[in-house]
Amino acid sequence: MNRIRRRALCAIVPCLLVRSAAAADTPRIAIEKPTVDFGPVVFGKKLAHTFVVRNPGGAALHVQQVTSPCECFRATFDETIAPGKSGRIRTEIDTSALQGPILLTVRVRTNDPGRPIARVEIKALVKGAIMLVPRDHLDLTTVSGQDQEDAIELEINRKDPLPVTAVESDSVVFSAKLEKLTPGRRYRILVKASGAQAVGMHSGTIRIHTADEDRPVIPLRCTLLVVSSVAVEPDTLFLQNLSQDEARKGLAKDRWKVLVKSLRGRSFAVEEVRSDASFVRARARMLPDGKSYDLFVELLPNEVLRPGRSVVTLHVKTNLPDAQDVKVPVWVEVR
Repeated sequence: MNRIRRRALCAIVPCLLVRSAAAADTPRIAIEKPTVDFGPVVFGKKLAHTFVVRNPGGAALHVQQVTSPCECFRATFDETIAPGKSGRIRTEIDTSALQGPILLTVRVRTNDPGRPIARVEIKALVKGAIMLVPRDHLDLTTVSGQDQEDAIELEINRKDPLPVTAVESDSVVFSAKLEKLTPGRRYRILVKASGAQAVGMHSGTIRIHTADEDRPVIPLRCTLLVVSSVAVEPDTLFLQNLSQDEARKGLAKDRWKVLVKSLRGRSFAVEEVRSDASFVRARARMLPDGKSYDLFVELLPNEVLRPGRSVVTLHVKTNLPDAQDVKVPVWVEVR
């Protein structure tokens, strides 16, 4: 047995030596710091960076191609890197036609058999000739009756300044005020959204007027989501794992309740609670703070409920104009 093992080892060792020698005779690519981030830059600026490429292998490394899908990219490179030596890949990006965040992935093709394609990344935030920052729109949310405010800045990064003369809104929901931070270069637009709107989504546009014939108006799109001033927690009540006998005879549990509360911290009154199913009933009890209610739910005796799931909606009417029909889904699950 020992003789057989020795023969097997004698057969394996030369193979390992051959493979090790072959690996030592191959090129290898190693890129130092394969990612560069230029951060914010003004459009039109050329971004230049040199990547260092090492060859820790045992044969010459041939850099065959350095490419990126962006036409803004150019590169020159050392085509041959001797074993144990370093070379350079010199890159340049023309940002004249770019705007916003960019991420360029550059493919480096070599004769490294274990890694024929290596990659480097180039990041930047290109500021356009005329930009609304931090974004080109405003999306606001408010509780009914409460106004909401936010601000956007207008940056002019081109060679010629851009005088802004006025701002106006095309909607009664939004109003705007102009602040001149650096005339011709930087402005702040303060936007106020009125919460005295119906519950739902509202939209409008702030028009920024300039003295430029080519760009007389810069639009700022705005949306406002108005939500009811009364909220329900949890927003859905689950009556789970009921036997058919329990469901048919009727049942009430202390934990079968939701909290109906004012998001504005004001007193209100629950005037009516109505169910769209005859086998579910609810009653409201005001809490000591006068700004919230416990809504208790019970099942009434019925011949309707069977194994499966039934979804019932409770309709809560309050004395608040924006909370005339607060809906509370109730899921009844019978096993």
